[in-house]
Amino acid sequence: MLKRYPLAVMSLIIGLLSFVHLFGLEKAVLAVIAGKLALDDATQNTGKPRTMAVIGLTLGIAYIIILAAIAVTKGLKGV
Repeated sequence: MLKRYPLAVMSLIIGLLSFVHLFGLEKAVLAVIAGKLALDDATQNTGKPRTMAVIGLTLGIAYIIILAAIAVTKGLKGV
């Protein structure tokens, strides 16, 4: 099953690892892109591939939002 949906698996793994700070912002963006592509591929499918893609997409977006909030907060402290 994992061989049939590599983008969904890639999105999930990269999304998880971006929170561990092994990769960073650019990899979170990659998780979002891979998740979106996997969702486009799995539009007719339901189940694990779609769930993995949604989780990877969500984790990538959440990481980007958290980093943006930290950047804004640190920027406001300097003012």
